[in-house]
Order: sequence, then structure tokens, then C-alpha cells
Amino acid sequence: MKPQAGLRWVAGTGTPEKTYVTRVLNLGTWEEWQALKQSMPRERIIDAVEHPLRGQWTKRGKAFAECAFHLALPDDVLISYA
Repeated sequence: MKPQAGLRWVAGTGTPEKTYVTRVLNLGTWEEWQALKQSMPRERIIDAVEHPLRGQWTKRGKAFAECAFHLALPDDVLISYA
């Protein structure tokens, strides 16, 4: 994985792939999502969505991932502010 120049705010070169994918799906722009798809194999993106980081997803990021990959993510992946 090689982060694009526009994604520096999201991840550095040492950021784990699941964290990188999660941050792009949660906070990224359409252009950053397109750059992610070009820089990482689809199978690795799907793996990050099928095995999500718990407590790291926003409601919008979760909904986008579920629509884009036709998968249901468990509710415990959502960020909790309690």
C-alpha cells in the first residue's frame, strides 16, 4: 500500500491497512476513495470491511461500506462516545 499525496491527513506509510481503509471510508472524499481503490487490491479492501475494527466506524462510513460491498457490519464497530 502506498498512500497518495492527498491522503497524508489520513495515514502515513506505517499505518496498518485496516486502519487506512477504515479512515478513508469514514472520513475520506470521493477522490480519496478512488485513490484507495487504485492503490490497494479489492480483496484487501474487502478483508478490512469483512473484519472491521471495533469501535472505529462512523454511522456514515458503516453505511457506505455496507452499500458498496453488500455486507452487514455489526453494530459494535460504531464509535461510542458514552
